[in-house]
Amino acid sequence: MSKAASMPSAVRRPLSFERGSLALFGSLAVLIAGLVSLDTGLTGVGLFILGGLLGAVFLLFQYGFASVWRHALVRGEVMGLAAHFLLIGLCAIVFIPASALGLSAAGTVAPVTISLFVGAFIFGLGMQLANGCGSGVLCSFGSGSGRMMVALPFFIIGSVLGSFLLPSALGWGSAGPVAIAGGLSDGLRTIVNLSFISVAGFGFYLLGRHRGQQLSKRLVLACLVIAALCWAVFVLSGHPWGVTFGFTLWGAKLAQDIGIPVENFTFWQWPGPARALSHSLLSDMSSLMNIGMVLGAAMVAAGSGQLSRQNWPSGQQLVAAAVGGVLMGIGARLSFGCNIGAFLGGIASGSLHGWIWFVVAMTGSWAGIQIRPRFGLEK
Repeated sequence: MSKAASMPSAVRRPLSFERGSLALFGSLAVLIAGLVSLDTGLTGVGLFILGGLLGAVFLLFQYGFASVWRHALVRGEVMGLAAHFLLIGLCAIVFIPASALGLSAAGTVAPVTISLFVGAFIFGLGMQLANGCGSGVLCSFGSGSGRMMVALPFFIIGSVLGSFLLPSALGWGSAGPVAIAGGLSDGLRTIVNLSFISVAGFGFYLLGRHRGQQLSKRLVLACLVIAALCWAVFVLSGHPWGVTFGFTLWGAKLAQDIGIPVENFTFWQWPGPARALSHSLLSDMSSLMNIGMVLGAAMVAAGSGQLSRQNWPSGQQLVAAAVGGVLMGIGARLSFGCNIGAFLGGIASGSLHGWIWFVVAMTGSWAGIQIRPRFGLEK
């Protein structure tokens, strides 16, 4: 057969693969939604769908954290950071005055501990080695990234290790939960926190403009859409969106399946984790959204042809993904979250720990960037 005659079949094959994959992922999503409805009802189905929408939006807009932070530190491109604080500010408008708005939901104010500093630094370092954060790992995994197929299971392993370490780490020293302007009314507290967020966001924006950079309309649109989805998650679940607890729970349940009595460890005897461990994964809100994110990203990838364009990374890069995954898992537990739970959810809730997490994780990212070339990764 001539070369010209063989070309059409070469074009049709990936198209058939993508259509088949899209149908498979869509069917799987419908099946899981049905099972969730039997377990947690419409609330669970709603959160599963919201997770899917977030996965789709993150992939469609190529919205993320790891590369934005790396480009800020290496290239001085800071408009992505300005967009992050725009998203945080939009979320804060609802998260902080929740009770005044008549919502039966509350923001996340985590303690300021020594473990926060250690964990945030470790997470930032791992994020640059793995080339993704918690949400990034899920979306890239869904889009068929070979690197994230390694990073995700090691992220889960690290999360379980972190759950074993956290109770002891809390004994290193703690100032307790600190809410910025916590003694003020909800309205004044919202104004104070929005002022800090605005200073950070406009600061990065003005610095970017000074360097000749633009904040694209597409990026602003992404922030608006993601903020609306975060509001919906907040109202439906009663708290800000979180990612990494789901990983910890998955790992703990797998550990139980192979005979490791994780229920005897201190972390899994605390009320929240103990309740999650004793129930099905489909009743855990973080797990539902994580599964939804993977499927949402997978359907977008299948529909746009990204599944057939994935290249398998080198051995060095896979090692970096494994190391980065473990570090992120440990770091997220020690520092009470990732870029979503600690950075986005923390600052948007008016929690001091969110600001500390941002600064320390950025420092860890700088360290991770210096190590990247040893694994065949560019800075």
